[in-house]
Amino acid sequence: MTTNVLLIDDYGGPYLLDTIRCLSYEQAVNIFVVSPEKKTYFNTIPYSRYVTKYQYLKSSDPKEIIQEISALEKKWDINMILPVKFSNYQFITKYRRLFNGSVFPPMPTQSTFATVTNKFFLAEFLVNNSFPSPKTKEISGDNIQQFNFPLLLKPRTDFEENRIMECKSREEYEEKISNIDFKADDYVIQEKLNGEDIDISLLAENGEILAYTIQKGLVREAYSFATGIEFLEDQKLLDATKAIVKQLNWSGIAHLDFIYRKETDSYLLIDFNPRMWSTLIGSLYAGVNFPGLMISRAHHKEISFEGYQKTKFYLAKAALQSKSFSVLKTSSWQYIVKDPLPEIAKGIARIFYQSRGD
Repeated sequence: MTTNVLLIDDYGGPYLLDTIRCLSYEQAVNIFVVSPEKKTYFNTIPYSRYVTKYQYLKSSDPKEIIQEISALEKKWDINMILPVKFSNYQFITKYRRLFNGSVFPPMPTQSTFATVTNKFFLAEFLVNNSFPSPKTKEISGDNIQQFNFPLLLKPRTDFEENRIMECKSREEYEEKISNIDFKADDYVIQEKLNGEDIDISLLAENGEILAYTIQKGLVREAYSFATGIEFLEDQKLLDATKAIVKQLNWSGIAHLDFIYRKETDSYLLIDFNPRMWSTLIGSLYAGVNFPGLMISRAHHKEISFEGYQKTKFYLAKAALQSKSFSVLKTSSWQYIVKDPLPEIAKGIARIFYQSRGD
Protein backbone atom coordinates (compact mmCIF):
# COMPACT_ATOMS: atom_id res chain seq x y z
CA MET A 1 0.00 0.00 0.00
CA THR A 2 1.31 3.42 -0.95
CA THR A 3 1.49 6.07 1.78
CA ASN A 4 0.96 9.67 0.71
CA VAL A 5 2.63 11.90 3.30
CA LEU A 6 1.98 15.63 3.64
CA LEU A 7 4.72 17.86 5.05
CA ILE A 8 4.26 21.52 5.98
CA ASP A 9 7.13 23.84 5.03
CA ASP A 10 7.96 27.18 6.63
CA TYR A 11 10.85 29.40 7.69
CA GLY A 12 13.57 27.51 5.83
CA GLY A 13 16.16 25.45 7.67
CA PRO A 14 17.63 22.01 6.93
CA TYR A 15 15.13 19.81 8.75
CA LEU A 16 12.58 19.55 5.95
CA LEU A 17 14.98 18.40 3.24
CA ASP A 18 16.56 15.84 5.57
CA THR A 19 13.10 14.55 6.50
CA ILE A 20 12.27 14.18 2.81
CA ARG A 21 15.49 12.28 2.18
CA CYS A 22 14.82 9.98 5.15
CA LEU A 23 11.34 9.23 3.82
CA SER A 24 12.82 8.29 0.45
CA TYR A 25 14.22 5.17 2.13
CA GLU A 26 10.74 3.95 2.99
CA GLN A 27 8.95 1.74 0.48
CA ALA A 28 5.92 3.09 -1.39
CA VAL A 29 5.93 6.64 0.03
CA ASN A 30 4.88 9.70 -1.97
CA ILE A 31 5.85 13.06 -0.49
CA PHE A 32 3.70 16.17 -0.82
CA VAL A 33 4.64 19.58 0.63
CA VAL A 34 2.60 22.71 1.30
CA SER A 35 3.77 26.09 2.54
CA PRO A 36 1.61 28.74 4.27
CA GLU A 37 3.92 31.51 3.05
CA LYS A 38 5.57 32.53 -0.20
CA LYS A 39 9.31 32.33 0.34
CA THR A 40 11.27 35.56 0.57
CA TYR A 41 14.37 33.53 -0.34
CA PHE A 42 15.12 31.08 -3.16
CA ASN A 43 13.16 27.94 -2.32
CA THR A 44 15.09 24.75 -3.15
CA ILE A 45 12.71 22.15 -1.66
CA PRO A 46 10.61 21.74 -4.87
CA TYR A 47 13.80 20.67 -6.68
CA SER A 48 14.13 17.48 -4.63
CA ARG A 49 13.56 14.41 -6.79
CA TYR A 50 11.52 12.92 -3.95
CA VAL A 51 8.88 15.67 -3.78
CA THR A 52 5.79 14.66 -5.74
CA LYS A 53 4.04 18.01 -5.41
CA TYR A 54 4.87 21.36 -3.75
CA GLN A 55 2.13 23.98 -3.37
CA TYR A 56 1.84 27.34 -1.68
CA LEU A 57 -1.31 27.96 0.34
CA LYS A 58 -3.37 31.08 -0.29
CA SER A 59 -4.52 31.72 3.28
CA SER A 60 -2.89 33.17 6.36
CA ASP A 61 -5.71 32.67 8.85
CA PRO A 62 -5.23 29.39 10.81
CA LYS A 63 -8.77 28.12 10.19
CA GLU A 64 -8.51 28.86 6.47
CA ILE A 65 -5.08 27.17 6.31
CA ILE A 66 -6.60 24.04 7.81
CA GLN A 67 -9.48 24.16 5.34
CA GLU A 68 -7.01 24.39 2.45
CA ILE A 69 -4.96 21.52 3.84
CA SER A 70 -8.09 19.41 4.29
CA ALA A 71 -9.08 20.02 0.66
CA LEU A 72 -5.61 18.98 -0.52
CA GLU A 73 -5.74 15.87 1.68
CA LYS A 74 -8.76 14.73 -0.32
CA LYS A 75 -7.35 15.84 -3.68
CA TRP A 76 -4.00 14.08 -3.15
CA ASP A 77 -5.38 11.14 -1.15
CA ILE A 78 -3.13 11.99 1.80
CA ASN A 79 -2.73 9.23 4.41
CA MET A 80 -1.03 11.28 7.10
CA ILE A 81 0.44 14.67 8.02
CA LEU A 82 4.02 14.56 9.31
CA PRO A 83 5.14 17.65 11.29
CA VAL A 84 8.78 18.62 10.91
CA LYS A 85 9.62 21.93 12.58
CA PHE A 86 8.84 23.72 15.82
CA SER A 87 6.12 25.87 14.26
CA ASN A 88 4.45 22.81 12.68
CA TYR A 89 4.07 21.18 16.09
CA GLN A 90 3.02 24.43 17.70
CA PHE A 91 0.32 24.92 15.06
CA ILE A 92 -1.00 21.36 15.15
CA THR A 93 -1.04 20.98 18.93
CA LYS A 94 -3.01 24.22 19.15
CA TYR A 95 -5.49 23.55 16.34
CA ARG A 96 -5.60 19.77 16.12
CA ARG A 97 -9.32 19.64 16.96
CA LEU A 98 -10.00 21.56 13.74
CA PHE A 99 -8.30 18.92 11.59
CA ASN A 100 -11.21 16.69 10.70
CA GLY A 101 -10.01 13.10 10.46
CA SER A 102 -6.37 13.91 9.64
CA VAL A 103 -3.88 11.23 10.66
CA PHE A 104 -0.81 12.26 12.68
CA PRO A 105 2.14 10.43 14.24
CA PRO A 106 2.41 10.43 18.06
CA MET A 107 1.99 14.04 19.18
CA PRO A 108 2.29 15.85 22.53
CA THR A 109 -0.60 17.69 24.11
CA GLN A 110 -0.64 21.46 23.78
CA SER A 111 0.19 21.93 27.49
CA THR A 112 3.08 19.46 27.44
CA PHE A 113 4.45 21.05 24.28
CA ALA A 114 4.28 24.47 25.96
CA THR A 115 6.17 23.13 29.00
CA VAL A 116 9.15 21.72 27.11
CA THR A 117 9.52 24.54 24.59
CA ASN A 118 9.70 27.35 27.13
CA LYS A 119 13.04 27.19 28.95
CA PHE A 120 11.62 28.73 32.11
CA PHE A 121 8.66 26.31 32.24
CA LEU A 122 10.99 23.42 31.46
CA ALA A 123 13.31 24.46 34.29
CA GLU A 124 10.36 24.61 36.70
CA PHE A 125 9.26 21.12 35.63
CA LEU A 126 12.75 19.70 36.13
CA VAL A 127 13.20 21.29 39.56
CA ASN A 128 9.73 20.28 40.75
CA ASN A 129 10.42 16.67 39.76
CA SER A 130 14.00 16.56 41.11
CA PHE A 131 15.68 16.16 37.71
CA PRO A 132 19.19 17.69 37.48
CA SER A 133 19.16 20.92 35.50
CA PRO A 134 21.06 24.21 35.24
CA LYS A 135 19.83 27.07 37.40
CA THR A 136 17.40 29.04 35.22
CA LYS A 137 15.56 32.21 36.23
CA GLU A 138 13.53 35.01 34.71
CA ILE A 139 15.41 38.25 34.21
CA SER A 140 15.15 40.56 37.22
CA GLY A 141 17.36 42.53 39.57
CA ASP A 142 16.78 40.04 42.39
CA ASN A 143 17.37 36.94 40.29
CA ILE A 144 20.71 38.10 38.88
CA GLN A 145 22.09 38.12 42.44
CA GLN A 146 21.78 34.31 42.49
CA PHE A 147 24.25 33.80 39.60
CA ASN A 148 27.98 33.78 39.17
CA PHE A 149 29.66 34.96 35.98
CA PRO A 150 30.02 33.93 33.24
CA LEU A 151 26.34 33.20 32.64
CA LEU A 152 24.05 32.80 29.65
CA LEU A 153 21.09 34.78 28.34
CA LYS A 154 18.93 32.29 26.47
CA PRO A 155 15.81 32.78 24.35
CA ARG A 156 12.81 31.21 26.05
CA THR A 157 11.95 29.21 22.93
CA ASP A 158 13.91 27.99 19.93
CA PHE A 159 11.30 29.61 17.71
CA GLU A 160 12.80 32.98 18.55
CA GLU A 161 15.27 34.41 16.05
CA ASN A 162 17.32 35.57 19.03
CA ARG A 163 20.54 33.74 19.88
CA ILE A 164 22.25 32.62 23.07
CA MET A 165 24.46 35.33 24.56
CA GLU A 166 27.27 34.78 27.03
CA CYS A 167 27.90 37.43 29.66
CA LYS A 168 31.34 37.27 31.24
CA SER A 169 30.75 40.10 33.71
CA ARG A 170 28.00 42.08 35.41
CA GLU A 171 28.88 45.04 33.21
CA GLU A 172 28.45 42.97 30.05
CA TYR A 173 25.13 41.63 31.35
CA GLU A 174 23.82 45.13 32.10
CA GLU A 175 24.93 46.35 28.69
CA LYS A 176 23.06 43.55 26.90
CA ILE A 177 19.79 43.83 28.80
CA SER A 178 19.76 47.63 28.44
CA ASN A 179 20.00 47.42 24.65
CA ILE A 180 16.94 49.02 23.06
CA ASP A 181 16.21 45.88 21.02
CA PHE A 182 16.47 43.51 24.00
CA LYS A 183 13.16 42.17 25.34
CA ALA A 184 13.60 40.70 28.80
CA ASP A 185 10.39 38.65 28.56
CA ASP A 186 11.88 36.75 25.61
CA TYR A 187 14.92 35.56 27.59
CA VAL A 188 15.95 33.72 30.73
CA ILE A 189 19.16 33.75 32.77
CA GLN A 190 20.88 30.37 32.90
CA GLU A 191 24.07 29.34 34.62
CA LYS A 192 26.90 28.35 32.33
CA LEU A 193 27.95 24.76 32.97
CA ASN A 194 31.22 23.11 32.10
CA GLY A 195 30.99 19.51 30.98
CA GLU A 196 30.58 17.18 28.03
CA ASP A 197 27.76 17.81 25.56
CA ILE A 198 25.76 14.66 24.81
CA ASP A 199 22.39 14.36 23.09
CA ILE A 200 19.64 11.80 22.68
CA SER A 201 17.14 11.69 19.82
CA LEU A 202 13.96 9.71 20.36
CA LEU A 203 10.44 8.77 19.40
CA ALA A 204 8.10 8.13 22.31
CA GLU A 205 4.44 7.37 22.87
CA ASN A 206 2.50 7.78 26.11
CA GLY A 207 5.71 8.20 28.09
CA GLU A 208 7.52 5.17 26.66
CA ILE A 209 10.55 5.47 24.37
CA LEU A 210 10.07 3.42 21.19
CA ALA A 211 13.40 4.19 19.49
CA TYR A 212 16.43 6.36 20.16
CA THR A 213 19.99 7.24 19.23
CA ILE A 214 22.60 8.74 21.56
CA GLN A 215 25.31 10.93 20.12
CA LYS A 216 28.06 13.27 21.28
CA GLY A 217 29.43 16.17 19.29
CA LEU A 218 32.78 15.89 17.51
CA VAL A 219 32.57 19.19 15.61
CA ARG A 220 30.56 22.01 17.14
CA GLU A 221 30.56 25.80 17.05
CA ALA A 222 29.84 27.66 20.27
CA TYR A 223 26.15 27.52 21.28
CA SER A 224 25.18 25.76 18.07
CA PHE A 225 24.35 22.25 16.91
CA ALA A 226 27.07 19.68 16.24
CA THR A 227 28.09 19.18 12.60
CA GLY A 228 30.08 16.06 13.38
CA ILE A 229 28.80 13.39 15.80
CA GLU A 230 29.64 9.99 17.21
CA PHE A 231 26.90 7.50 18.09
CA LEU A 232 27.43 5.60 21.33
CA GLU A 233 25.64 3.77 24.11
CA ASP A 234 25.11 5.35 27.51
CA GLN A 235 22.75 3.47 29.79
CA LYS A 236 22.78 6.10 32.53
CA LEU A 237 21.77 8.82 30.09
CA LEU A 238 19.08 6.57 28.64
CA ASP A 239 17.69 5.88 32.13
CA ALA A 240 17.66 9.59 32.95
CA THR A 241 15.84 10.32 29.68
CA LYS A 242 13.30 7.55 30.28
CA ALA A 243 12.43 9.07 33.66
CA ILE A 244 11.86 12.54 32.15
CA VAL A 245 9.84 11.21 29.21
CA LYS A 246 7.69 9.10 31.53
CA GLN A 247 7.02 11.98 33.91
CA LEU A 248 5.96 14.18 30.98
CA ASN A 249 3.93 11.31 29.47
CA TRP A 250 5.60 12.46 26.26
CA SER A 251 4.34 11.45 22.83
CA GLY A 252 6.24 12.41 19.71
CA ILE A 253 9.67 13.03 18.32
CA ALA A 254 12.26 14.90 20.40
CA HIS A 255 15.93 15.77 20.59
CA LEU A 256 17.28 16.39 24.11
CA ASP A 257 20.55 18.20 24.84
CA PHE A 258 22.37 17.21 28.04
CA ILE A 259 25.61 18.18 29.72
CA TYR A 260 27.48 15.47 31.61
CA ARG A 261 29.35 16.68 34.70
CA LYS A 262 32.07 14.25 35.68
CA GLU A 263 32.56 15.71 39.16
CA THR A 264 28.97 14.88 40.13
CA ASP A 265 28.48 11.98 37.67
CA SER A 266 25.20 13.56 36.58
CA TYR A 267 23.39 14.51 33.37
CA LEU A 268 21.72 17.92 33.29
CA LEU A 269 19.03 18.56 30.70
CA ILE A 270 19.73 21.79 28.81
CA ASP A 271 17.14 21.73 26.02
CA PHE A 272 14.13 19.64 25.02
CA ASN A 273 13.49 20.14 21.29
CA PRO A 274 10.16 18.63 20.12
CA ARG A 275 10.93 18.61 16.40
CA MET A 276 13.27 17.11 13.84
CA TRP A 277 16.93 18.00 14.42
CA SER A 278 19.99 19.03 12.41
CA THR A 279 21.62 15.56 12.40
CA LEU A 280 18.43 13.64 11.62
CA ILE A 281 20.07 12.19 8.51
CA GLY A 282 22.88 10.97 10.78
CA SER A 283 20.40 8.83 12.72
CA LEU A 284 19.35 7.34 9.37
CA TYR A 285 23.01 6.57 8.62
CA ALA A 286 23.27 4.85 12.03
CA GLY A 287 20.26 2.70 11.17
CA VAL A 288 17.26 4.51 12.68
CA ASN A 289 14.85 6.18 10.27
CA PHE A 290 12.78 8.31 12.62
CA PRO A 291 10.40 9.73 9.95
CA GLY A 292 9.76 6.18 8.75
CA LEU A 293 9.00 5.05 12.30
CA MET A 294 6.60 7.97 12.69
CA ILE A 295 4.67 6.76 9.64
CA SER A 296 4.38 3.30 11.17
CA ARG A 297 3.07 4.61 14.49
CA ALA A 298 0.64 6.99 12.75
CA HIS A 299 -0.99 3.88 11.32
CA HIS A 300 -0.70 1.95 14.61
CA LYS A 301 1.88 -0.50 13.28
CA GLU A 302 4.29 -2.08 15.72
CA ILE A 303 7.89 -1.02 15.18
CA SER A 304 10.95 -3.15 15.75
CA PHE A 305 13.82 -1.19 17.28
CA GLU A 306 17.05 -3.18 17.36
CA GLY A 307 19.50 -0.46 18.27
CA TYR A 308 21.86 1.46 16.00
CA GLN A 309 25.42 1.42 14.69
CA LYS A 310 28.13 2.95 16.87
CA THR A 311 29.63 5.11 14.15
CA LYS A 312 30.65 8.66 13.29
CA PHE A 313 28.79 10.99 10.96
CA TYR A 314 29.41 14.47 9.56
CA LEU A 315 27.24 17.08 7.88
CA ALA A 316 28.33 18.21 4.40
CA LYS A 317 30.22 21.40 5.29
CA ALA A 318 32.13 19.81 8.16
CA ALA A 319 33.06 16.85 5.93
CA LEU A 320 34.49 19.17 3.27
CA GLN A 321 36.41 21.18 5.83
CA SER A 322 38.00 18.01 7.19
CA LYS A 323 39.69 17.38 3.80
CA SER A 324 39.47 13.67 4.61
CA PHE A 325 38.11 11.09 2.17
CA SER A 326 37.12 8.75 5.03
CA VAL A 327 35.08 11.55 6.62
CA LEU A 328 33.38 12.32 3.28
CA LYS A 329 32.32 8.67 3.07
CA THR A 330 30.61 8.92 6.46
CA SER A 331 28.77 12.17 5.78
CA SER A 332 25.55 13.57 4.36
CA TRP A 333 27.20 13.82 0.94
CA GLN A 334 26.03 10.30 0.10
CA TYR A 335 22.43 11.51 0.45
CA ILE A 336 23.08 14.76 -1.41
CA VAL A 337 24.60 12.89 -4.37
CA LYS A 338 21.37 10.91 -4.73
CA ASP A 339 19.27 14.08 -4.61
CA PRO A 340 21.61 16.88 -5.81
CA LEU A 341 19.28 19.46 -7.36
CA PRO A 342 18.38 21.34 -4.13
CA GLU A 343 22.08 21.98 -3.40
CA ILE A 344 22.84 22.83 -7.02
CA ALA A 345 19.91 25.26 -7.13
CA LYS A 346 21.05 26.81 -3.85
CA GLY A 347 24.56 27.31 -5.23
CA ILE A 348 23.28 28.94 -8.43
CA ALA A 349 21.00 31.22 -6.42
CA ARG A 350 23.87 32.24 -4.14
CA ILE A 351 26.04 33.15 -7.14
CA PHE A 352 23.15 35.11 -8.68
CA TYR A 353 22.45 37.13 -5.53
CA GLN A 354 26.16 37.82 -4.98
CA SER A 355 26.49 39.12 -8.53
CA ARG A 356 23.63 41.53 -7.83
CA GLY A 357 25.23 42.63 -4.58
CA ASP A 358 22.32 41.33 -2.46
